[in-house]
Amino acid sequence: MSSEAEVPPDALVLRFKPMDPERCLKRIAIDHRDTGHYCLSVFADAPRPDETQEELKARLLAASELQGMNPKSNKTYWQCTQAEKLLERKFAFRKDGGDEVPEHYSVDFGSAEPTLEDVNRFIEAFDDEPEKRPR
Repeated sequence: MSSEAEVPPDALVLRFKPMDPERCLKRIAIDHRDTGHYCLSVFADAPRPDETQEELKARLLAASELQGMNPKSNKTYWQCTQAEKLLERKFAFRKDGGDEVPEHYSVDFGSAEPTLEDVNRFIEAFDDEPEKRPR
């Protein structure tokens, strides 16, 4: 069961590929078929007291591995410095439930089938340069 989730505006958000608009639309269609929601998967959390950005990134990467993401096949990731960038663009976060780790969310695109414009609005919230996953 999927439900809307609160993500603090200062939360760091990581999105693994695909990040090009056409492939994102295909991924959204697959997720809609599987879940009934137009969404894309992300990992997000606010920094803990005294936690650096690098430590937070490492924690989110570790959470992605717990969620079953293989670091060998996901060598790059993109980040949004704050969830606020997605919230300002009128996206919402959802929790899918089940075996999902606390840091895993879906970014909800709403009830209508998304367009390339919607996907571009999502992608523009993220940093331009991908970062390599530390080994």
